[in-house]
Amino acid sequence: MIALDTNILVYAHRRDTEFHRPAAQHVRTLAEGRSAWAIPWPCLHEFYAISTHPTIYDPPSTREQATAQLDAWLSSPSLSLLGEPTAY
Repeated sequence: MIALDTNILVYAHRRDTEFHRPAAQHVRTLAEGRSAWAIPWPCLHEFYAISTHPTIYDPPSTREQATAQLDAWLSSPSLSLLGEPTAY
């Protein structure tokens, strides 16, 4: 299983990053494929915080854009979300 970190998610979403094309293609391939892939819950939070932060990006992604991106990734049937178990 491949798990993606925050940087890959930001690069895939933000067209103004130098790594956008390869990151977007990689995430698209995973999301549309049948192989299992994962995103840790903290990376979802970090993605949202970074992509919408006005001092990191000018202009930042809107809340609606970031939420739509998260919804698109979360709709992938082969995606697993990674988090701590309940006994952690």
